[in-house]
Amino acid sequence: MIGRSGKADWRGFNVNRERRHENLIHTLVEDKESAIFTFNKDFMIFAAMIGYAYNKRLPLSGDKISITLGTYHNTEDDGFIYLLALMENKNATCLKDPNLSESIKIFEEYCNGGLDIIQDWFRSNPTDNSRVETLEAKIWEYMKSQEDLEQDISNDDLEVDF
Repeated sequence: MIGRSGKADWRGFNVNRERRHENLIHTLVEDKESAIFTFNKDFMIFAAMIGYAYNKRLPLSGDKISITLGTYHNTEDDGFIYLLALMENKNATCLKDPNLSESIKIFEEYCNGGLDIIQDWFRSNPTDNSRVETLEAKIWEYMKSQEDLEQDISNDDLEVDF
């Protein structure tokens, strides 16, 4: 999108998700009985972080639903989108206007992968109607696995480029 100044109007860029996840989103965001997240964008951020943590990045296909980048920016949550792009690219040029669409795509794909993972978690525990126990158990399981990995890393294994 090009604004009046001739520069890209990044607030109008769309951040998409697949419509096939709407039942999951309804359950965790919109349903007053089972909602855990206040806004769709909050759940999208959570799903993207799950996708990143489990290294599952899935391109979007089919029917999509959009939220503008400006919606994320209004609460300063767009930083999560940029953070994922930086971690993926390891280069700050991904934040420049010409590359912003690619950065959003990275977020969308991690979100899509995360939504699939979360859906699988719930399928494997169908008796958890609130979904909270399943999420707590999976987050705890992941944290424990990372704690075990950290014990195997020494400072000699870390490389930092400046």
